[in-house]
Amino acid sequence: MAEFNKKDFGEKLRKFRKEKGLSQENLASIIKKNATTIGRFETGKLIPNAEEIYLICNELGIEEYQLFNTFDKIIDKKNSKNPFGVNRLYVYYIGYYPTLKKYDKCKFVINLIEKYEYCRIELTDYVSNRIYLEGYLEADNFMAFFRFNNYKPTSMRLECSQINLNISNGIDRLMSGSFYCTDTKYNTSARKCLVSTEDLEFTDELLENLKIKNNEYEDMKNKDIWYIDMENKEDFEN
Repeated sequence: MAEFNKKDFGEKLRKFRKEKGLSQENLASIIKKNATTIGRFETGKLIPNAEEIYLICNELGIEEYQLFNTFDKIIDKKNSKNPFGVNRLYVYYIGYYPTLKKYDKCKFVINLIEKYEYCRIELTDYVSNRIYLEGYLEADNFMAFFRFNNYKPTSMRLECSQINLNISNGIDRLMSGSFYCTDTKYNTSARKCLVSTEDLEFTDELLENLKIKNNEYEDMKNKDIWYIDMENKEDFEN
């Protein structure tokens, strides 16, 4: 029978906490304890109970087994749920700024946390790293669907958003997609977005490519359907 190693457990907990960029105080607040308790967990002097382990793992974005196994469970990259090969994507779209009362450039980050059976995602502010929405990714060799909902279950307003992304032309440069979301008054909208595996400057040229073109508007009026063009990534390449 294998012997449980408290010190090894604590070292793993410390490693995952630091990788997440959390302090002991941050993690302690999740389980309603103080930083000293987290310190005792990390030195192996104290072991959290089942509920505390669940809350800690959820906050760190890891599975419980990763704190106990002496080796990390290897994800078969051939069956990977994350086709992008990175843990961060950058999203560019035209958003509304209530304080300025105008539409302008919006840049967000999608964090991809790959699990054994699925890929969890977080939509975060580019500057503050604040998490606004979380959800999961579904993808094949042609399309990727990012499905988001409220980050905090206690949020006053239900919010569900989705980004549909064409990846059939490759993921090495800008990928074109559509972003479906609601505003504070529950008005739904569909808009163009661009997604990149690299942190690019949001230039005026990118902004122009995110606007509805005249031919798209005329086509939308004739068919009463807006088919967002996600096919031609060549327009965005140098």
